[in-house]
Amino acid sequence: MPPGAGRAAGRGFADYVRYGPEERPLAVVEAKRSSKSAEAGAHQAALYADALARAYGRRPFVFLSNGYEVYFVEGDEPRRRVGGFFSQDDLVRRMARLPGQVTARQSIARPELDDRIAGRPYQRAAVLAFCQAAERHQRRMLLVQATGTGKTRVAISIADVLTRCNWAKYILFLADRTALVKQAKASFTEFFKHRLTLCNLLENKEDPMASRIVFSTYPTMLNAIDRMRMKDGRRVFTPGHFDLIIIDESHRSIYQKYQAIFDYFDAML
Repeated sequence: MPPGAGRAAGRGFADYVRYGPEERPLAVVEAKRSSKSAEAGAHQAALYADALARAYGRRPFVFLSNGYEVYFVEGDEPRRRVGGFFSQDDLVRRMARLPGQVTARQSIARPELDDRIAGRPYQRAAVLAFCQAAERHQRRMLLVQATGTGKTRVAISIADVLTRCNWAKYILFLADRTALVKQAKASFTEFFKHRLTLCNLLENKEDPMASRIVFSTYPTMLNAIDRMRMKDGRRVFTPGHFDLIIIDESHRSIYQKYQAIFDYFDAML
């Protein structure tokens, strides 16, 4: 951090400021004692973020923490609790999608759909409903389809729209059985093999760090969160790594048993 760069309008210093490769602020961290609420520093952090926005022409994200809880503030959206701090790469990617950036998100209110993936009327309706909910900043969606109506194809179409329109770079597909993971990867590969890299986390021969779409069972992903590390000791999957998580055949028992996964990752579910 450049000397004095954490100063906020001459009234003090931010606790921490995370800078990007171009030495512009990506995030402000307001740290409170563990005896206080992490959210107690929200107003103070907002002042620091505003001051940095005036100095650098770009408002950084905000993290609030007391050592036990971490909250994330993204633009005008309500602050939300997250599983931990995001990596520099995560923050750079999110910053690049904001309005005004060359790689900003494109509107998906009326997306161009590929009928070769999911062209039946009810499939198109499901994808459009998802996209319109995302445009309204809804973060969790439940799609209900009968057996044999092409749930996987709908998921592939959603992934296609979000990756083409700069809404999602990294996607996680979760299923409760190994066979379902393999089937899903095979279906996604049919459409994305020439465009995106895919990885079955159950197979050691593939590199998850180089993959845009990762397929896994719930226990394997829990183990990856706890144990999978890069050479420098950092976690392979940080809380902000995935932009979209697709849950195959979601039901209450899955959420109750593997809630730690959804609490850890900050993604559109």
